[in-house]
Amino acid sequence: MPFRNRFSKANQALRTAYYGWFVVAACNGVAFITWGVAIFNQGVFLGYYVTTFGWSPATLSIGPVLFHLWAGVAGVWVGRIVDRQGPRVVLIAGAVLIALAMIGFGLVQEEWQILPVYLVLGSGFACIHTITLGKIITRWFVRHRARAMAAATFGAGLGGAILVPLNAAVIEQYGVLSGGITMAIVTLVTIIPLALFVMKEGPETLDLKPDGDDAAPENEPVKSPEAHADSRDWKVSEAMRTVAFWGLSICFALGMTAQGGYLVHQVLFLQSSLGLLGAASVVTVTTIMGMVGRIAFLWIGPRLPVRWWTIIVFALQAMAFLILGLGDTVVWLTLGSALFGLTMGIIVILQPLATAAVFGQASFGRVYGPIYMAIRVGAGAGPLIAGVLFEATGSYAMVWYVMAAALLAGVVCIPFAMARPVDKPALT
Repeated sequence: MPFRNRFSKANQALRTAYYGWFVVAACNGVAFITWGVAIFNQGVFLGYYVTTFGWSPATLSIGPVLFHLWAGVAGVWVGRIVDRQGPRVVLIAGAVLIALAMIGFGLVQEEWQILPVYLVLGSGFACIHTITLGKIITRWFVRHRARAMAAATFGAGLGGAILVPLNAAVIEQYGVLSGGITMAIVTLVTIIPLALFVMKEGPETLDLKPDGDDAAPENEPVKSPEAHADSRDWKVSEAMRTVAFWGLSICFALGMTAQGGYLVHQVLFLQSSLGLLGAASVVTVTTIMGMVGRIAFLWIGPRLPVRWWTIIVFALQAMAFLILGLGDTVVWLTLGSALFGLTMGIIVILQPLATAAVFGQASFGRVYGPIYMAIRVGAGAGPLIAGVLFEATGSYAMVWYVMAAALLAGVVCIPFAMARPVDKPALT
């Protein structure tokens, strides 16, 4: 009887829970693929190409650069489509494109062939990354937005922790094509059911209000400042005439220069000391720490303004790169990777949160699209800079010092990006 009572209470709680939290759970499934397949597994494939074919890391870095740049271009259009059509069709398209790219990685036999594969991967990535996830969360939540955004991306760390070792093991045992097909199947069976059966266009489709609040009386306006901010309708041209737009773009572009450089080169950097499976194990540590960072942000994120969170995590990630540059033992390399992992997820969470805090959710997709393009340009520059510096110096130490400097430069942009919300264009 006690068990039956507990089961009944749990069932009743599920029935009365705000549906937005089920959407958050679905976003975790999407994030599981976004990062676990499309980001972290790039290094596994590149590591295989270096080991098997002897291709140059600098040459291979062109692929990730193209990936990030094209994802940024595609993101401008994805933002507009999400605003108009909602997330379902975008998520399904992204799943199909990523699955095709994974199979493409398995079929590559010459260096140039990775370029069209990365174009397909970049298109799919833009469809299931923070433009779409951010739009989903900003529609369902206002007051609890920071907490919901953190909770919506736990799957990112889980994806890296599970799928990177899985892909590496399948490649070592059965070959690279088997690894690509495995990742393609995981992508399709995860995202498509969630998009079809769980995702909804917004709370209004279920006669709900954001955050699960009770509906306001008829003809009575909503008076909360958060709701007022979210109701602003921005044109892209208006947003681009604000200091905040450029501050956000430059700040997070610099942050993603460092992050993109390390995520692509992490396996290449570590495998000389640890081997492919050993490097994949450190990637697992990195992604687990990413989950720890998200958990910390989930509980204490709303207690600090977004700008202070950005300063803190940028500074901590710069410290991680200094450790990676100075350390030369397994312990120090693992420690630097763990500190990097602790902050990497929070930086990604802060990008849509900061944009929504300044520009609201009504025009989030169209405004965040160009900012996202700048972010992806930074993320694409990171692998290229890392590859060129490594070829020039023969060591990754200078690479990580440059990445630390980029993060500290991003801190300088934060006051311009998030000092206060904006109501109208400030630049003419």
